Amino acid sequence: MSLRVVYVPDTGHVLGAVAAIGAVPADVDAGAEPLVGAALPLRVPVGAGEVATLALPARDLAVHEADDEPRVFAEPLAYGVRQVPGQRPRPALVRLAVWDEEPRFTADGLVITVPVTDASQDTPVLALVAEGADVHVLAGRIPSGRDTVTLPVTVPTGTHGVLTLITGWTGSLRPVTKS
Repeated sequence: MSLRVVYVPDTGHVLGAVAAIGAVPADVDAGAEPLVGAALPLRVPVGAGEVATLALPARDLAVHEADDEPRVFAEPLAYGVRQVPGQRPRPALVRLAVWDEEPRFTADGLVITVPVTDASQDTPVLALVAEGADVHVLAGRIPSGRDTVTLPVTVPTGTHGVLTLITGWTGSLRPVTKS
């Protein structure tokens, strides 16, 4: 049996895992059936009986054969794939640092703050915001030595499903209310 994870190459975050029995091609595509198909839907409750769906297209995902890590099935967003520029990702999954600061909406966009960032380089950030059936895909970087980034987006007042992926930090899938 081998562990395969579906992850976001831009940030390294694991979004899902499967234990494969038998031979699985090493270069399997995330869009292959029955892995992801056209997109991987992530769902978050946003109100009384309402659920927001954030679908990540398969073209933005990758598959990686990883060392056995049973906890990744329960908490996929807490793990990352260790990527080395110019090389195949390492087999061991990385347990990501925890951050508890909720993203928040302002008039300018979605504000994301982490406790500490890498002082030597910018930190990549990817966020998806559900607005009804539409999904805004926001990408940016927290500048080196800083702890905050505002990703430009305009959404109406209300509660929106938000997926936040910050390199090195646990992923966050939660409802965020704009007042």
